Amino acid sequence: MNRLEHANLVVKTIQPSLDFILTAFPEWYVRGSGEGRWAGESRNWLHVGDDDYYLTLNDGAQGSNRDLSGLTPGLAHLGFVVDDIEALMARLEAKGYAIDIIGRDHPHRKTVYYIDPNGFQFEFMQYLTDDATLKNQYGGESGPLTRGQAIETDAVKGEAFIRELYRQVDAKNSDYLAGVLNNEVNFRIGDNPLLQDKAEVILANQSFFNSIHSMEHQLDLIWQDDNHIGCHGQVNYVRLDGSELSAKFSTSLKIENEKIRDYYVFADLSKL
Repeated sequence: MNRLEHANLVVKTIQPSLDFILTAFPEWYVRGSGEGRWAGESRNWLHVGDDDYYLTLNDGAQGSNRDLSGLTPGLAHLGFVVDDIEALMARLEAKGYAIDIIGRDHPHRKTVYYIDPNGFQFEFMQYLTDDATLKNQYGGESGPLTRGQAIETDAVKGEAFIRELYRQVDAKNSDYLAGVLNNEVNFRIGDNPLLQDKAEVILANQSFFNSIHSMEHQLDLIWQDDNHIGCHGQVNYVRLDGSELSAKFSTSLKIENEKIRDYYVFADLSKL
């Protein structure tokens, strides 16, 4: 019997993708992990899966994942068959993961797509029949392909949005920031100068991402008042030399025209 045993992914930071995968598949576990070298650089690796199948996650990725709306070569998505797609969606929603696409209606299967914090698209499919002819039927779809939105202007899902924001920040995904920031933006972190040019904000974040090895934000309290979203929590940094620092932080966001208009982070980073 031939079968696909694993897929090997290169990510900026392992933990955000690992959290997503273990939320989708709580029965999976970390089979092994370690450190190796590739292209002259040291990097960490991890295998997550079950006894028969797994995904490899390697950190240290440079650059951005491919544009899923374009035609550049590379991985389009990873597809998984699940027994209960509604339960999977409920688990992901509870952790704040936003749906990317809901597949068109089909009499014999349901599909939903998510994008993990490192920019990989995951397709989850539940078959509604054991009949192979019906399961593998090409065509038969009806209704629209529904694309999710990061922010819904009428009723912004504050907790889901800010959790996704910090997953992407922890993954050092500046492309994501570029997509959710308003062209007119106010950004400040700590006592640094106020930035109001979007390109400068992205550049400043890229520079900060490059100045540390990794970070992980823990959100302890999230609130929302109309188009304002905020949170309190703790961020754990790993410096380039491997030393660690933890700091308390608060973030205040204002949403305007479906994008972040004001982005203020209050934290003491003087020791970083």
